[in-house]
Amino acid sequence: MTVIASAPGKVNLVLLVAKPDERVYHPLYSIFETLNIRETASVQVRPPAQADVLIDGYPIVVTTTAPGAELPELADLDPKRHLAWRAAAALWDVSQRRRNLPIPPGHVLDIEITKRIPVAGGMAGGSADAAATLVAVNEVLGLDLDDEYLHEIGRQLGADVPACLQGGISLGLGYGDHMTRLDDADTPQHHWVMVTMDQGLSTPGVFKEFDARGRGRDTLPTALKREHLAALGTADQVGQILENDLQETARELHPTLNRAWEAIEATDAVASILSGSGPTIAVLARDGEHARRLAKHLKTQPGIAGTVVTSGPARPAGIEN
Repeated sequence: MTVIASAPGKVNLVLLVAKPDERVYHPLYSIFETLNIRETASVQVRPPAQADVLIDGYPIVVTTTAPGAELPELADLDPKRHLAWRAAAALWDVSQRRRNLPIPPGHVLDIEITKRIPVAGGMAGGSADAAATLVAVNEVLGLDLDDEYLHEIGRQLGADVPACLQGGISLGLGYGDHMTRLDDADTPQHHWVMVTMDQGLSTPGVFKEFDARGRGRDTLPTALKREHLAALGTADQVGQILENDLQETARELHPTLNRAWEAIEATDAVASILSGSGPTIAVLARDGEHARRLAKHLKTQPGIAGTVVTSGPARPAGIEN
């Protein structure tokens, strides 16, 4: 049996970052919008192959592909750092604690990740991999874990994983991982152009420089700020609240961003914001046609590697077959 699941990427409409705590973690106040760019995890149980490399005895093999693109960033990645591998290992541990033997002895969980979200672009591609893997492996192993349990595992994997599991527009508190869903059936679609760069940015590197420059906030809101309800409104309303505390630092570390922003600001886009820790820039459009026109123009501009047209809020992680 092969189970295919997918999970959305995201953009931060608001990202407020506090000074690091005693554990050197940064408390966050974030409003996420998930996007209709989805990573896919295809999971099956199969007999072992000679080429399989098993890590720490886990019967888990992860491969990653990206149609039409190379993935040099993942070529030398330690498998234990791949969030899809870690997600599968966490569920395998659950199955063992239950003394459940869901696959024949000697067989492996074969997980193929298909990437569509730019790597190292601040759009939670790795977290979407983990979310899709959690959903698919939960099904393959017959664990029947509920959403709350999967969210708890997701929080241990990374702050963005619960957002990718949940979909929609959400408020994230704590380290950004304690989610409250905000949108409903009446929330309008928002149309975006995701502007990508040739070179990525390291999230730890951005936070390290952010701390070195003393930019963390002393306090953060502990509940949804009333003005941030605009996240559920029209493009013009959303454009008024876009804010990312990491944006200035990312622009200093990645000078090409400044050239890209000059090109964006010369257009009639509603607004723009750095996506997460960057370097992808999210450009807000009035509608789908406006987004397509912006994308066609921007992808020819200096400093810009490419453009992706998308929209949100997106549906949660889920089974596709």
